Amino acid sequence: MKKKEINKDVVLKSVAKMLSNKESVLSYIKGKTTLNALTQKGIKFAKPL
Repeated sequence: MKKKEINKDVVLKSVAKMLSNKESVLSYIKGKTTLNALTQKGIKFAKPL
């Protein structure tokens, strides 16, 4: 079996990025930020069917 190495620094950075993205999306929903600001950060919304 292969052992997977877990790099704690990478995990912590990705979790921090997810939290900041969540805060940005919540501020967009509340009307505090624009859609252009989110797209500049690299956040994309799914297109409804």
